[in-house]
Amino acid sequence: MEIEDGPVMEARAGSAEAFSTLIRLHQARVRSYLGQYVRDRDVVDDLAQETFLAAYRSLSTYSGESPVAYWLLGIARHRALTYLRDRQRRKPADQEPLDSALAEWWSRRIESGPSLEADVKEIEALRGCLKKLPEKSATLVRDYYLQGRRAVEIAREEGRKERAVGMALLRIRQALRQCIRATLTEASS
Repeated sequence: MEIEDGPVMEARAGSAEAFSTLIRLHQARVRSYLGQYVRDRDVVDDLAQETFLAAYRSLSTYSGESPVAYWLLGIARHRALTYLRDRQRRKPADQEPLDSALAEWWSRRIESGPSLEADVKEIEALRGCLKKLPEKSATLVRDYYLQGRRAVEIAREEGRKERAVGMALLRIRQALRQCIRATLTEASS
């Protein structure tokens, strides 16, 4: 039995407090997962909320054969795919062609991408690698990717050129990519 079995059983029995516990345990993971596919923080928040609402409504379908996290990420994956398909279909006149192309690419990636288990392993590796970043790099990642701030804002605030911030982000992404590869290789050995 996994740790969350108690809260799952209690939530199935109607305990809102137990379901709140499940949300607290898994909301960061769900948001992080959704953030891979959707850059807009407000949309990620909405999709995470929809994920947990759908999970609450379908608690009775959770079999317990896989960890609760995998079940929740499966729901999140479905929500992200639905959002990206809808966004691609709407294609308003003022939508950037790049935004539309990205939405289409992400929806194809979600449909044909690696298994959910592989996604979870990559996210866990990313979390570990983010913890290893120097504080200045971690702050830059937090500002740009998690808070959705633009490079020009960050540059202005730090008294740097926008290009310097962009290059720093590029180097950080490269370092994170190498760290994730090494972590996943080490884990599979």
